[in-house]
Amino acid sequence: MARDNPPKIRQRSQLERKKTQRASYDRVLIVSEGSRTEPLYFKEIRNTYRLQTANVEVHPSALGTEPIQVVRSAKQLFGAGDPNKRVRAKAFERVFAIFDRDEHKSYFDALKLADSLDGKLRNDAKQPVIFRAIASVPCFELWLLLHYEDIRHPLHRAEVLARLKQFIPSYVK
Repeated sequence: MARDNPPKIRQRSQLERKKTQRASYDRVLIVSEGSRTEPLYFKEIRNTYRLQTANVEVHPSALGTEPIQVVRSAKQLFGAGDPNKRVRAKAFERVFAIFDRDEHKSYFDALKLADSLDGKLRNDAKQPVIFRAIASVPCFELWLLLHYEDIRHPLHRAEVLARLKQFIPSYVK
């Protein structure tokens, strides 16, 4: 009677590469209002937590700094990609448009547009994409200041910038 599991088959299965057990991370696109501070901040987070650059892309808005322009830029970059920035079209599961509250007139329109895009866009795997607006109130510099001070009350953005300069004298908005 023949064996069901001959030695050659057992050896072959032992020598085969193991399939990956870990689930892949979501691919994330971050488009920011600022062209220097925010991209540097998020790239540093990516480096600190050793996130792969293939999974997290950070770019400044190509259409301007108004919140509505940041959201539109994120939508455009997601949909069309950009070969110059090595961004493939529809290659993300999550898209974030990041901007300051400041006194922008298009702030609420940007929040509505981002909300309307959430779950409506499809990526290259035909899955719905999470599309979120992240607003820094009053401004992004507050995030930086919170690394140095514990602030529990509202601040005007001018005061935030003045206090931040105490810790980072060379900082320029």
